Formats: sequence, C-alpha cells, structure tokens
Amino acid sequence: MPNFSCRTVLDMNLPGLVTGRLTVLAVYGDTGVGTALEFALAAQGDTQLVVDLGSLDRLSPDAAEILLRFAAAGAARGRLLRLAACTADAAAVLARARSTGTAGPELYPTVPEALTAAVTSAAASGTGAAPSPALRPHALRLRHELLAHARIARAQGLLVERYGLRDPRSAGVLLRGVARTHGLSRAGLAATLTKTPPPVPGEPWFTDAGATAQPAVGFLGPPDGRPLTQAAFLDALRDAVCAAAHARMADVQLLDRADNTLWLESHCGFSDEFVRFFAVIDDAGTTACGEAARKSERVVVDDVVTAPFFDEDSRAVLLAAHCRSLQSTPIPGAGGLPQGMFSTHHARPCHAYTEAELGTLDRIAREAGAWLDWHRKITLHSALEDLHRRALLS
Repeated sequence: MPNFSCRTVLDMNLPGLVTGRLTVLAVYGDTGVGTALEFALAAQGDTQLVVDLGSLDRLSPDAAEILLRFAAAGAARGRLLRLAACTADAAAVLARARSTGTAGPELYPTVPEALTAAVTSAAASGTGAAPSPALRPHALRLRHELLAHARIARAQGLLVERYGLRDPRSAGVLLRGVARTHGLSRAGLAATLTKTPPPVPGEPWFTDAGATAQPAVGFLGPPDGRPLTQAAFLDALRDAVCAAAHARMADVQLLDRADNTLWLESHCGFSDEFVRFFAVIDDAGTTACGEAARKSERVVVDDVVTAPFFDEDSRAVLLAAHCRSLQSTPIPGAGGLPQGMFSTHHARPCHAYTEAELGTLDRIAREAGAWLDWHRKITLHSALEDLHRRALLS
C-alpha cells in the first residue's frame, strides 16, 4: 500500500480573501489511487487552497485526475487551486491527464510564490482595487511562516537521514523539544542545523563552545547571576536608546535574512494600531527603518509629513501616533550587514540630535550587535549539541 500522508500547514481567517480563509496543505509520499488525496482536499471545505507537493514521491494518474476535477470545481466558484513545488514528473502526469480546454490548477515553483499570488488576487476580490494596507503585515507573516515551514521540512529530512529516525514526524517532535528547551524558534534551529557541517565522530563539534566571554554592555545593570534572555536584553536596549535620545517612543526590530523582513521585538509609547501596522516590514516597505536597513546606515527624518521614505499609509499611522520626527540606527552584525534596528520617535518635527547623543546611540548599537552575535552563537551551539545527543538516543 502506498505511504501517503498530508498535513495542514496553515489554516487561518484572512479578511479580504474571497472565501475569508486561506489553507496550505502539504502532502507526502505516494498518492497511489488518490482516494486519500481526494478525502484530504474535500475535508478543507470552502477555502483558498495551496497544496505543497514538494515532499511528494510520486503523483499517480488517478491522483492527477482528482486534482484536475478539484481545480475545475473551484474555478467554477471563483477560486483557483494552486499547486506549489510541483516536480517535472508530477507536472508531466498532470499534463497527460488534462483534457483540452479544461481549467487546471496553477503551478508555482515555491509555496511563498503561490501564497503571494493567492493573497494579491483574492484581496482585490475581482474589483481591481489594490489589496488593503491592513493585509500587508498579515501577508508578510504568512509568507514568513511558509518559509519557516520549508526550513523545518529540510531539517526533518536531514535528521531522518543522518540519525536513522523513524520518519519526519518523529524528527519534528525532536526539533520542537530542543528548540523549546533553549528558547529558540524551530525555524531558527532548523536553518542553523542545515547550514552547519555534521559532527565528526570522536571529536568535539564546536571547539570554542563556552570559551567566548560575554561582551561588555554598558547599558546593562550589574549581573544578578541569572542568564539574560534575548527578550529581556532587547527591552533593556529599548530603554537605553530612549534615555540616550530623550525619547518616550522607541522600538527595536530584528532582521530575518531568510526573507529580509524586520520584526518588531520591543517597543514603548505606541498605540495598538502602530504596533499592528509595523509588526513586520519587508525590504519593499517604504519606511525609514527599511531604508536604514537597505543602506546599512542611520536615517534621520526631520519631518514625517515631508519625508520621501514613507508611503501614505505608513505616514498616516505615524502621524496618528503623534510621531513627527525620528531616527533609525542599524544594529551591526556579521559581515557588516545589519542584524536589526532601533528607532526613536519624537512628537515635534525637526528634533535636533546632538553629536553626543548620536555618538551614544552608535556605541549602544555596537554593544548590542556584539551581545546578539555572542548570544546567538552560544545558544545555537548548545542547542545543536543537545539535538545531536537526543537524536543519538532516539
């Protein structure tokens, strides 16, 4: 009997979509006669459906017929079936099964590209209007989650192959447990695992593990003997830049290089609307922090009303938050690239930063970058060694 399984990767309400719902279904193994696939598709109900075929071993002709029928039925109701990561063999099976003139599913190289197409077309709802600005942060989160899913899937496959684990599901349980123990995201641990050469039997995996002392950070209080979490460090960083710039409003963002998105990690003084709108920003976003990340240098905005960095939606949210001037300073990382950003905001236009203030902000940025590099290295190395030990015992 063919080994077939499927998993709902994402299933959430998304205002603005034709169906109000978006579902990503990942399928694994061999579809065989397709009965299980047909049941899985039907079980999703009325939704904008993206099917990830990247982990499929074989698409049978029977299953291809089912996908074509499902696509035709969805098209008749105004919603498309989108297939992502379809192999050349699977595409050929679909092409042979497809009748002339019939509507078929749309094929995309990756799940994020299929997601982008679904959100963009469905948000307009056939009216020709541009997607609502309120959808943008949500769509970016979805894209990020799907990229994270791809990282986790690759890491699960590596764990199965390297340690002889039973299946990807048991590898996923192991990955989740280690990530939780060390306060990491599964996607972050998975990305590091896939990029790190495997350990050599009989030799230490990381010869410098624990040898690097914590860098000095002037804005931290005296140590109390307990390990400092990254979240607590970012809050301390936020408070330090507020004090240095004499500001009541500030935020700290971290950059995810996998999809070049800035994520709001710590903030003070802002409304809920501001936090929701700027929760995640991509490299196409028109913001001062995005501009600073692209240039890898500080950006100072004298007046939000006239600054060229903002689109009108971003400008409106800033003005509603009583922000008229601001500065965004990159937090340096490896290779000279920023690993994050901190920004301070003022209610009056043309706030004048003194040379002493800017010098203090530069020093804080350097110290923060050194600490984040150290913390990431120590934490990830410890987590990888723990993952190795647990996998050997599984």
